[in-house]
Amino acid sequence: MKLTILLGGPSAEREISFLSGEAMARALAGRGQDVTLLDPATGRTMRLEEFTANPPSKEPPTVRELGEYSQGNLMLESLQSLAVREADVVVLGLHGVPGEDGLIQAVLELEGKRYTGSNARSSALCIDKQYTKIILEHTGVAVPKGRVISKEDHPLERHAAWEWCITELGFPLVIKPNDQGSTVGLTILRDESQDKFNQAVDLALDYSSKALIEEFIDGRELTVSVLGREALPILEIETKGGFYDYEHKYTPGMSFHTCPAKLPTELASAIQADALKAFEACGCRGYGRVDFRLHPSGRYYCLEINTLPGMTSTSLIPDAARAAGIGFEDLCERIVAEAA
Repeated sequence: MKLTILLGGPSAEREISFLSGEAMARALAGRGQDVTLLDPATGRTMRLEEFTANPPSKEPPTVRELGEYSQGNLMLESLQSLAVREADVVVLGLHGVPGEDGLIQAVLELEGKRYTGSNARSSALCIDKQYTKIILEHTGVAVPKGRVISKEDHPLERHAAWEWCITELGFPLVIKPNDQGSTVGLTILRDESQDKFNQAVDLALDYSSKALIEEFIDGRELTVSVLGREALPILEIETKGGFYDYEHKYTPGMSFHTCPAKLPTELASAIQADALKAFEACGCRGYGRVDFRLHPSGRYYCLEINTLPGMTSTSLIPDAARAAGIGFEDLCERIVAEAA
C-alpha cells in the first residue's frame, strides 16, 4: 500500500509533528508499506531513509518563528501534489492549527482521498475547546467552568471577565489558547493580579483568536485513548515537578505514565464510558484521546478531545495501546485500517 504521511506543518506543534510522523512512518515501513513523507508547510517530499527528526526544544516555537512557514498557497499545492494523489491513504501526523482543525481534512475530502483520523467537521469542532465543551455539557459529560476572551473584545469586556473569574471561579485559573494543544501558550494563574491576568490572556491570544479561561481542577491527570470504538485502558500522568507542560510532555524522564491507572473498577468504567460518549457525540472516528482531571472528591471533568494525538516515544496513546496488548506497529496499522 502507498502511504503519504503529512508531518511538520506551520503550527506551534511543528517539532512534535515531525516526531509523530517519523515514528508512524518507521512503524508502517517496518510492516512493508511504501511510505513517503510530506511537509505541507514547505512542500518538501522525502523518503523515510533521508529523514531524521530533531529532538524538540524545551520551549514551543515563538509566533515569529512560526511566521517563517507558509500557511497559504503552498499548503494547498502540497495537498494536490503527486505524493498525495498517488497515495492509497494519507496518514495525518500533523498536530495543531492548521492540520488538526479540519482544513486539511476538507481538502482531502474534496480530492476524494482516504485519510486517517476524524473527518473535517469533527476535527473543526474538537480543535475549538469552547464549542467542544458546549457539546459535552449537553451530552452529560462534566467540563470545567469557564469562558472565552476574543482578540476583538474591548478592554472593558476583558476587565469584566477578570472580575467574573474572581467571583465565579476563584484562583488558580487556567488560561490557554482556544485551539492549540501541547499546552502551547498556557498559563496557570495563581493570584488575582489583573496585570498577570492580562499577560496570560495576551500570551494565549498570540497563538489563537480566543483565550479560554477555566477553573483549575486540582487532582489527577487522566487520559483515555480511543481506537475504533474501543476505549483503551486509562492512563495516569505524573510529572517530575511542575505541571504537564510542553517541556514535561516531550522531554524523556520529565513525566511518568501509569497504565492502567490505579482506580476503582466502577470509577474507571465510568470514565471510559464518558470518553466514548464524548468521542461519539463530537462525531470522531478512527482514533483519538480524551483528557480528564480527577478531583480528590471523586468527580472527574473532561478537558478536551484530541483528534490527532501525539505518536512520539513519550506520547500517551502508544502507552495505552501497549497496556491493551497492542504493539506500536499494530497500532499504526489499525489507524490506517480505520481511514475513511
